[in-house]
Amino acid sequence: MRTGRLVCHVALAPDAPRLTSPALAARVCAAFPNLPHHACVNNVGDTFAAVMDCTPLPHLLEHLVVDLQAQAASPSSDDVFVGVTEWTDEEAGRARVEVSFTDDLIALRAFRDAVDFLNAVVVL
Repeated sequence: MRTGRLVCHVALAPDAPRLTSPALAARVCAAFPNLPHHACVNNVGDTFAAVMDCTPLPHLLEHLVVDLQAQAASPSSDDVFVGVTEWTDEEAGRARVEVSFTDDLIALRAFRDAVDFLNAVVVL
């Protein structure tokens, strides 16, 4: 933890996919319909929808954590949550996911819930 930022080092299981697929993206969108509309800096477009069919799994985790925090925020809140993800060792499935937060406990719960969700949908 740093002031207003939570950094998580992620290790994917050796047999876990490294990238999302259209089928996985569809399952994720069914549960998180706002995810495709997230602003996202990428080489294809200006939203997460532009890459969510084929993006690193840790990048998806980042957007899930941001979305869960936004859902937990007060409706009158003008909080903006951002994140960044980078592979630290793509072959080994290790990445660094960093997200902003306004409440550390909500951010930690969002990470836990996002990981639980991904574990459930990736194992299908």
